[in-house]
Amino acid sequence: MSTIAEVETTPQAIEELAGRIFLEGVGALHLGSVYIGVKHGLFVALVEDGPLTARELAARTGLNGLYVREWLQAETTAGLLLADDDDLATASFRTAPGVSETLVDETGPAFIGGLPLAAAAAYSVMPELLKAFRTGAGVPYASYGEDAVEAQAALNRPAFVNELAAEWIPQIPDVAALLADSGRATRLADVGCGLGWAAIELAKAYPHLRVDGYDTDEESITRARRNAADAGVSNRVTFDVVDASSPYGERSVRPDLVLRMRPRHAHPVEAIGPGQSSTGRRRDRDRHGRARGRDTQRRRPDVDILRHRECDLVPPARSGRVGLRGGRHSERPSRFRSIARTAGWSDVEILRIDHPFWRFYRLIG
Repeated sequence: MSTIAEVETTPQAIEELAGRIFLEGVGALHLGSVYIGVKHGLFVALVEDGPLTARELAARTGLNGLYVREWLQAETTAGLLLADDDDLATASFRTAPGVSETLVDETGPAFIGGLPLAAAAAYSVMPELLKAFRTGAGVPYASYGEDAVEAQAALNRPAFVNELAAEWIPQIPDVAALLADSGRATRLADVGCGLGWAAIELAKAYPHLRVDGYDTDEESITRARRNAADAGVSNRVTFDVVDASSPYGERSVRPDLVLRMRPRHAHPVEAIGPGQSSTGRRRDRDRHGRARGRDTQRRRPDVDILRHRECDLVPPARSGRVGLRGGRHSERPSRFRSIARTAGWSDVEILRIDHPFWRFYRLIG
C-alpha cells in the first residue's frame, strides 16, 4: 500500500484512474441490465428455448415487446447474447458461451447470478446509508429488501451444494465422523441460516442428521421452510426466527454441533457465547470472509467485491440485525480470537480449508 509521501500525481496516473472509474461505472450500469435479465427470467428463457426472436422472447416471458428488444440490443452489445442478424425485428438471439453456467445454473460452481441482485440491494438503500454516515445509526436489514436476501443465498448456494459436504466437512475428521454416525441421532444448529441452503445440503448428505436453522429475518425463514419442503427434507430440517444473541437450541434434544455460515451481529460476543446453545459439548465452526491484508500490484476481482461489501453491509449489523458481512477488522484472526475469548471460549482454531473468499474457524471450549 502506497504512503502519502510516495504518491505522485502525473498525467498518466490521472488518465489511468479516470479510465478505471469510467469502466467500473459502465460495468455497474450494465449490471442493471443483467439484473433485469435475471429477475425476469430472460436468460433462462433463451437458454431453455433459444434462439428466439424479440417477439418470441416477449411472448415466452410475458413482457413488453419494446422493452425486450431494447434489452436484447443492450446485452448483444455487451457480448452476453449473440444475434444472427442486425435487424432487431427479425433477428434470433441466443446466449453467448458461459452465460448458462454463470447466470442460469443456480447450483453450478460458476454461478454468480446473485451479484446483480446484491448491487441492486446496496444501491437501493443509498439515501438511508447517506443519513447513517452522519448519524451513526444503522440501516435495518429489511431496508435492503428481497434482493439482499436472494443475493446472499444465490452467492453462497453453489459452495454449499458443491463443497460443504463433499470437501469442507471431510477436512474436520471428528465432525465428519459424528455426522456420518448412523447409530446416533445427531442434531445441528445452523445459526444465521438465511434461506436454508447449507442446512438442506447437510441433511441431504447425512440421512440421520436433524438440523434446526435460526435467523432474524422472517422472510428468509419463510422461504427456507419452503426450500426444505421442496427438497424433501422438511421432516428433518426446521427453521425458526431467533436472534443469534438470544438462547437457541432449547428443544428436548440439544444440538451436538453449531454451525455459523457468515452471520454478522451487532453484539458478536453475546452471539457466539458458549451458553447460547445450552450444551456442554458444543463444537462450533464459524465461517467468515477472508481478509487478505495488504494490496498487491495485481489486484484480484474478489478482493474488490469484498471491500465494497464491507462498506455497504456494515449498517445492518449496527442496527442489531444479522447482516451479510461485518466490518473489515472483525474478519482478522486476532480480532475474532479476541471476541471468542471474551465470549468464554478458550481458543480459536483456524481450519485448513482453502477458499478464495472465506476463512474457517473452530471455537474451542
